[in-house]
Amino acid sequence: MSTSADIQNKLKQEILDTLKYCINCRFCLPTCPRFKITSGEVSQGASGISRSLFYAVKWDESDKQILNELRDIVFSCTTCKSCENACKSLSTGTKLLDAIEKGRELLIEMQVGPMPEQKKVLESLYNHGNPYMVTARKRKAIVKELGLPEFTQDSEVLLYLGCSSAVEEDVQKTAIAMGQILKRAGVNFGILEDETCCGDPALKIGDSALFEDLSRKNVELFKKHNVKQIITLSPHCFDTFSKKYPQDLMEGIKVQHYTQYLAELIAQKKITFSGAVGKKIIYHDACYLSKYNKVIDGPRGVLKSIPGAELVEFGEKGLDSLCCGGGGGRMWADFESETGRLANIRVGEAVEKGAQVLVTACPWCFTNMKDGAKVMNAEDKLEVLGLAEVCARAL
Repeated sequence: MSTSADIQNKLKQEILDTLKYCINCRFCLPTCPRFKITSGEVSQGASGISRSLFYAVKWDESDKQILNELRDIVFSCTTCKSCENACKSLSTGTKLLDAIEKGRELLIEMQVGPMPEQKKVLESLYNHGNPYMVTARKRKAIVKELGLPEFTQDSEVLLYLGCSSAVEEDVQKTAIAMGQILKRAGVNFGILEDETCCGDPALKIGDSALFEDLSRKNVELFKKHNVKQIITLSPHCFDTFSKKYPQDLMEGIKVQHYTQYLAELIAQKKITFSGAVGKKIIYHDACYLSKYNKVIDGPRGVLKSIPGAELVEFGEKGLDSLCCGGGGGRMWADFESETGRLANIRVGEAVEKGAQVLVTACPWCFTNMKDGAKVMNAEDKLEVLGLAEVCARAL
């Protein structure tokens, strides 16, 4: 049985082994969204975060105040992957995010992390199976009201709601819209009312034991219901199921993000759009779709197939898209060093581009952009919608 000291030593060695390849060239710094919305201190960007962690581990830092400062730095990362992509193309290909995520795990093991607000998230995940402090019974009652069919032995596809699309009122519209589309396409699908969080928040915040528990519960649920195909509404669920779950246990289960499945339905002519949208649309690439999984052209193809939809683009798009700021557990934490919000910057540019509708395919991006439109007083100029909502309107 490993002791806490054993676990800490193992994590420290793994962090050092990873970050020894970083040559501090700082090519990653200009790509880091955190660097763009802080005072410009190096410690607030990808290079600074990783070097702070490296030296704290190398010097075996134990001062409580310094460790708390390190916590604030390490947990501020959005895990958008821009730094790793830059390092891979311009420098040594250091797995910076691996080190940062292990750093979070280490700080939790040392009882320094996570951020105070994130502790409640981990407690909720442990007690209720979701990060929103909603009991499993209440979540099930809320999901029933969505009017989506229950998954049965005859169902071909499991529509995995995830946590936000299940309990957040505005985000629920994407789930309802996707249900309408699947019914129109004649897809035999269903949902599991008692599903559990995919575990992404636990993993990104740094509680690996909790993540393993959640993943085990989900795999058991999938196997119990003989699930063969999963369509996720969140890119985070998609990435987690595809890459973070034990692949031997997920063998025989096909996992897709809903934009990928929509693209297939359109290609097979199982759905066509007859209603003209007639608006200028701007699409925001979610990091866990674009940077993590290179799902970039598909969502745009879906939007372009809608009559009357005029697609305009952000300056930063695709692999270079500006993060909304919500990944890496940051949906539940604020950081004092930030002088602006990434979603507000995104909304401001959308308005400048003359877009009438800002579309995204991620629940957290949607929530942040929706809030950004309010803060920027842009609600009368810019409507924020999930991609499935736009498609459902055009059926």
